[in-house]
Amino acid sequence: MSSRFAFAAGALLASLAALPLSAQQTSGGKQHDTTAATAPSAKSASSDSALVDLGRAITELAVSVQKIVDQAKNDPAVRRAALQTASTAVSVAQKTLEENQSEIERLLAEASRRIAAMSEEQRSKSSTPKKSEPTTH
Repeated sequence: MSSRFAFAAGALLASLAALPLSAQQTSGGKQHDTTAATAPSAKSASSDSALVDLGRAITELAVSVQKIVDQAKNDPAVRRAALQTASTAVSVAQKTLEENQSEIERLLAEASRRIAAMSEEQRSKSSTPKKSEPTTH
């Protein structure tokens, strides 16, 4: 249980440190492999390149954390250090969430408004009768 906690806390810390709150976007719950991403246009080449680099860095971090977790299973000193690091990571994550609470609430409210507007738009489209083409007999 402790190694899972350390791994989860390390991954959480890495994701919080890697992306500023304003740059985070949802992906619909799907995980994407960014290691083979290619730039579809010249405009987005730099941002795509940054995403590929970020994906690689996160992957490398996950591998490193897993190695430390494996080592912590066998070495009590490493286990203590990992638990202390995990505790610090959780504290940092909690502090970051607290600091960004108003921004999170603002983004959630904005998302709610957008969803409501899109729902209303869909309702108005479905309730508007479609023009039918005249039939010829």
